Amino acid sequence: MATSAHLHLSDEKQTLDSKASDRDCATTETSASDKTCTISISGGLGNQMLQYAAGRALSIHHDCSLQLDLKFYSSKRHRSYELDAFPIQAHRSIKPSFFSQILSKIQSESKHVPTYQEQSKRFDPAFFNTEPPVKIRGYFFSEKYFSPYADQIRTELTPPIPPDQPARDMAIRLKECVSTSLHVRRGDYVTNANARQRFWSCTSEYFEAAIERLPTDSTVFVFSDDIEWAKQNIRSSRTTVYVNDELKQAGSPETGLRDLWLMTHAKSHIIANSSFSWWGAWLANSEANLTIAPKKWFNDPEIDDSDIVPSSWHRI
Repeated sequence: MATSAHLHLSDEKQTLDSKASDRDCATTETSASDKTCTISISGGLGNQMLQYAAGRALSIHHDCSLQLDLKFYSSKRHRSYELDAFPIQAHRSIKPSFFSQILSKIQSESKHVPTYQEQSKRFDPAFFNTEPPVKIRGYFFSEKYFSPYADQIRTELTPPIPPDQPARDMAIRLKECVSTSLHVRRGDYVTNANARQRFWSCTSEYFEAAIERLPTDSTVFVFSDDIEWAKQNIRSSRTTVYVNDELKQAGSPETGLRDLWLMTHAKSHIIANSSFSWWGAWLANSEANLTIAPKKWFNDPEIDDSDIVPSSWHRI
């Protein structure tokens, strides 16, 4: 793009530079508006990863740029945007200035950008027929939205290595034994009335039945936002490590990114009905592993969740 001419340049040179600058700016604006997929990002880490993966797959499919709409986080203080920790290929939309809002309104009146809104929990094959420019909204909880580009998605959404040695040592333990990650999600599934009404809360019976399906020489590594509940309510017939407890005692900072990174080192997985542990299993991508997921995901029996869990996983 041409730079502004210095004051000492001739009027003719300034005019030529100005015209070149206007032409370059127009080209940039046209390509951005005509070839951009904009996806709304919301929720916690697992949901953010699902939304990014779907948007990224669509942008690869159409060879266009991807923009992340982060307006959700301007009002939801209990959630934070976390994808900056990953080597993602997207640019963020920033809070617009007053002038930009006016300009955007004028442009939207002259050119309508369509919106693709997810309609159900089932995979929609028509998703990849959505042409840019487009705004995308939904959760896209199925690997079918990005499985054609699975290797690239895994590369871009592999969690960063934790900086502390205790976490790295735990990863070595996971890799050196017949390891299974077991994730217990409590949190808002128990304390938030809306979440409690919508989502089934995995029972101790589910986790115990899943553990019984593991090889007898397995070591179960338990991850949870309520590790005390897991210790008191899940009877394990296998060697068990309570990861959050051990790492807390070792002084390792507890973060979702750390736990997700550790989960990817396990050979098998017992997940909760949670996008967080879903990603821990999916990113591991071990051909020989066993992944067990709950048969029940939502409390509402009318919700069809058959596309949430990959066909190679076992639901009980």
